[in-house]
Amino acid sequence: MPIGERQTNNMLHLSLDVWRDQVFFHSRAYPAGYFANGIMNAPLDEVNALLDQSNRIAAMTRQLHEAQREELSDLLPEAKRAVSALLDGLRRYPPYCLMSRADENEVLDVIFSDASVNDISKQDSPVREFFFRYLAAAVMIPWGIYNFLCGAWFLELNYLRRLKKRDETHFAVAAHDCFSSESFQKEMRELTHSGYEPFTVMPSLRSSYVFARSPQNKKAMVFVNRVLFDHIIDFYIYDLMNGLHCGHAPSKCLGCGKFFLTTNAHTPKYCDGVSPQNSKYTCRQYGALIRQKEQNENHPVYALFKTRTNTIRKHLERKKISPALRAAAITMAETYRDKALFDNAYAAAGYALDMELANLYAEAERRLE
Repeated sequence: MPIGERQTNNMLHLSLDVWRDQVFFHSRAYPAGYFANGIMNAPLDEVNALLDQSNRIAAMTRQLHEAQREELSDLLPEAKRAVSALLDGLRRYPPYCLMSRADENEVLDVIFSDASVNDISKQDSPVREFFFRYLAAAVMIPWGIYNFLCGAWFLELNYLRRLKKRDETHFAVAAHDCFSSESFQKEMRELTHSGYEPFTVMPSLRSSYVFARSPQNKKAMVFVNRVLFDHIIDFYIYDLMNGLHCGHAPSKCLGCGKFFLTTNAHTPKYCDGVSPQNSKYTCRQYGALIRQKEQNENHPVYALFKTRTNTIRKHLERKKISPALRAAAITMAETYRDKALFDNAYAAAGYALDMELANLYAEAERRLE
């Protein structure tokens, strides 16, 4: 079977298949550290909304514990809505965005149905035990996310971001220094409800081996470590540590401010997502463009661009061209400039020709038609 098949992933349990520097979730491969990095982009206001939902479910759980059979029928619909709203919120983030909501809805429909009332009301019923385990998971998951984020953000900001080299050795030293520091321990102790799903460098997990087809050779079989988790914070912490072990780590993009996963020893400052400053470029491309502009004002590409745009502005001042033509010509010049900066062949052969005033004006007029 392929790696990642027949996993158990739901509100109560999560699993990862680990092979080399990859993890597999529902048969799909991701670089180690992918899930920890992904949740680090959760906005704090959205996480706080999940915590509010957790508190509502916790209050309902206390009521349900004390409710008699007659009261349960009235309380179950409201509790179901609260859990369903929590699931909607969780589906914005990995791994929940990769799980079947239909399967989870089936669980909700069964355990919150009128048919379950009798069993839930019996103190020694397995259905009652499962019901309250499910509610406990719903309460704890937002706190697991919150506590993990506080620990992971602290590590990235105060230790990983300062590294000159990003490999296993440097990550190991950074993680050791961070997690053993008094400032980190103090930060974790001061978290609200720190007793819920506390951050720990020793996540609780169970591990076994499964046998699967090699992703590199379908005729070969490989040993795959299947790791199982009962708590979401253990899932994220394991993925973070496994990523660091493989030389993968989160890094905050200087362009868009989102975390992205580095998978080599380089120290990139920008991700490959769309730049918020200019959607024509990725953050990496835009960062390179700005850096080159700042460092190379005398670069031949910029020199020609500056000469042509100065002439275009003078033509406007002398009323030789219209404001619309001036704006269109400047836009074309910027397009050719950026293309030349990213394409050496074009810079050497076609850039100067396209930047001739006659050609700029002709193309600008064509686009204004």
